[in-house]
Amino acid sequence: MTTEPDDLTAPWSIIELRDFPGVEYAAYGITQPQKAPDGIPMIGAKEIIEGGLHVQEFTFVPPEVAERHPRSTLRAGDLLVVLVGRVGETAVATEEHGGWNAARSLAVVHWTPEGHVQQWDLWLRWWLKTSQSRSYLTVSSSNSEHMTLPLQALNRLPVPKPPDRVRERLLALISLAERKNVLNNRIATCATELADAHYIETLRACGQGPTAERAMGEVAQITAGVAQLPPDREQPTMPWVSPRQVLNCREVHLGAVTSRTVARGETVCPAGSLLIAPRPGEVRTVLTTTPLVPGRRTLALHTESEADRMWLLHTLRYQRRELMSVTQGEQARAMRRKDFSRYKIPWPADVVRQGFATRAAALHDLAYASARERHVMEELVVHELEKGAWRV
Repeated sequence: MTTEPDDLTAPWSIIELRDFPGVEYAAYGITQPQKAPDGIPMIGAKEIIEGGLHVQEFTFVPPEVAERHPRSTLRAGDLLVVLVGRVGETAVATEEHGGWNAARSLAVVHWTPEGHVQQWDLWLRWWLKTSQSRSYLTVSSSNSEHMTLPLQALNRLPVPKPPDRVRERLLALISLAERKNVLNNRIATCATELADAHYIETLRACGQGPTAERAMGEVAQITAGVAQLPPDREQPTMPWVSPRQVLNCREVHLGAVTSRTVARGETVCPAGSLLIAPRPGEVRTVLTTTPLVPGRRTLALHTESEADRMWLLHTLRYQRRELMSVTQGEQARAMRRKDFSRYKIPWPADVVRQGFATRAAALHDLAYASARERHVMEELVVHELEKGAWRV
């Protein structure tokens, strides 16, 4: 008498992405786009930020150009995979993006209706977060200045296919994590916005009486970012954050970063520093949670007092557009430390700043805890996928 193998211990099969269930095809985006003042919106790798599509500046291509690239015309549910730079990062097109097109820096993975019903699209998106997938994508990419993954290599990506019962259990876990992440994101956003509202209320209350002003250089230690230096076995390295990472951070708290640099002691910013980076239209500020080295075109502010740090953070968030007056260079993407040091901000009495910081710090603790829970949930799910994938 034979017995059926237990699905929970049965081996997983491995299938290349191009042959994976539900995958209709994966296509390059537009290789040589001709930009137009209006036309069809085109999404590139820079619009994919922390798993979502966030368009800062629209790029349009003529309709006739988009029509020559029908395979990269977006449909709701398409998986967009970064092929240049942050290889392997993904986002999902929504109804809003239907009919748009994609740039060459992305691959567009189209799914069959059955692929969506069976949630193989969700499975692939999470599989791309695993260490096995990341390792394959890194090895398969070119070693040019900007890491580039050929579409052919993406099509050959090994994707595990677990037994049905295991797949159902893991997809239920993934779906639970995604729903919890939406809630945690909302909590973190609301907590930060509430702290912003408290700042505005405090500032308006100060406006009813005399409010002092201080220059940035008088209330914080300001350092300029440095270029990334390649790792050296004989010298210690530290996490290094580029201005793009600051600009792309969707939360007010900037956590762990993967890039590293050889660092001198004076270039390392302690946890609790403020990092500032400009882009056309605004200046973005984040609060670091670990020691790191800021990249070139980024400024770092450090204060000894939490009251000063909270007041500075929310002042910079409130005045993010006015701060454009101290930016320079191509598309206003740089700030001189000397000019920024002279920029004046409202600086009320100690008791006012301390009262605000008491409320703001509690809200920041809530926002950070929610963001941290989201990362922990993701790590747990990815660990389950990695653990199962060894049974091949």
